[in-house]
Amino acid sequence: MKDTASAPLFDTVCVVGLGLIGGSLALDMRERGLARSVVGRDADEGFLATAVERGIIDRGLSPSTAGMGGCDLVVLAVPVLTIIEMLEEGFEPGTLVTDVGSVKGPLVEAFRRCRERGGEYRYVPGHPIAGDEKSGPTAARTGLFEGARVILTPVERGDDEEKISSLWTGVGSHVDFMDPLEHDAIFAWVSHLPHLAAYSIVHAVLDKDPGWISLSGGGLKDYTRVAASSPRMWADIALANREFLLEALRGYRHSVDRIYEAIASSDRDGLEDLFAGIASVRRGMR
Repeated sequence: MKDTASAPLFDTVCVVGLGLIGGSLALDMRERGLARSVVGRDADEGFLATAVERGIIDRGLSPSTAGMGGCDLVVLAVPVLTIIEMLEEGFEPGTLVTDVGSVKGPLVEAFRRCRERGGEYRYVPGHPIAGDEKSGPTAARTGLFEGARVILTPVERGDDEEKISSLWTGVGSHVDFMDPLEHDAIFAWVSHLPHLAAYSIVHAVLDKDPGWISLSGGGLKDYTRVAASSPRMWADIALANREFLLEALRGYRHSVDRIYEAIASSDRDGLEDLFAGIASVRRGMR
């Protein structure tokens, strides 16, 4: 329900990319009275029309940057390589920009390159740790960010950082702050690697016999759910966070090799000890 007792944080917000994350944030901003007006932009005209029909946004904008100059906040909710292109191209002077990408270092570098060429927009990088394998505006829903963690990696500390932090706490999230490269190093392991591992496991089964997928139990179904995430989004993440992710993949390969060698040598005790140590992590998370 809208909080009409206080003034909204923003007058007009433009959300670029009206999928699960962008659409859900737009819904929450409208529902909670954080913006007087929410407009949107999406390269998919069908997505844009659906977002208007569902009341996710008040109106749609053309694919160009025209019309965003009147917005006091622009939220970039598109694949990270597209975010990099937009940040490097720049926005109108004074525009406050944030994003929801799960890679931060290359985005900050793109912003700095634009600033070196005279760009005068402001930027607060963000990463909400929320979502699922669904995509598109039909997947958008209110409350997606309730209780979720959001990582901000500010380039400059100040009022802009406080406004973006207030936006996320306003939709029910808990905000933490990190250095951009620290963020990318950590999330290569705890987020990006698990998705690539899911892709590799499902690919291995499909490569052996696609018909076996229909026989899978809960374990493989969990992997197919993760692997059903947006291919474009995850291809962009993998390339944008290439160096940190390659390091994580080397660690993953080492772990697979340990299990392989224990099985090959019939080392039951070694396998049980390894599995027991891993299983205890899950029990400790409960």
